[in-house]
Amino acid sequence: IYEFAHQLFKSVQLSSECSIVCLIYIERLMEVAKVPLLPNTWKPIFMCGLLLASKVWQDLSSWNIEFASVYPQYSPDAINRLEVLFLKMVKWDLYISSSLYAKYYFALRSILEKQDFRHRYNMLVGAAGKVTASQALKIERRTTIIKEEALQQLSKSM
Repeated sequence: IYEFAHQLFKSVQLSSECSIVCLIYIERLMEVAKVPLLPNTWKPIFMCGLLLASKVWQDLSSWNIEFASVYPQYSPDAINRLEVLFLKMVKWDLYISSSLYAKYYFALRSILEKQDFRHRYNMLVGAAGKVTASQALKIERRTTIIKEEALQQLSKSM
């Protein structure tokens, strides 16, 4: 799994936030369409989740052809069909509220605190030693906004 994901994050230059959005989309697919992750289905599901996450989350989203170049076993037409099928199965619902994103972010962050996981995750998304100052500020601004929105949502619910 690591090698499959690392190839894509490195080649297509996906942001680490895409991994959170991808997880939300995959869990939504599993919940709404009752699609299980199996040894023969996890790769195309994961790939489509990341593709959609890139298109929704990143300022400069990835193209299907870029994913096909990383994974030549999937033609651009096959990726197009998989993307449409994924969208239909989640009922075209790609909206992620700030509170849902924050829930996943903080849940994953607590996992990151476990020994050695942070290093492997940074290697996966290519962040180890390669984040520029401007990228770090952008990530910090994004997470600060998300944190503030999550705290506002929390305070409203009390």
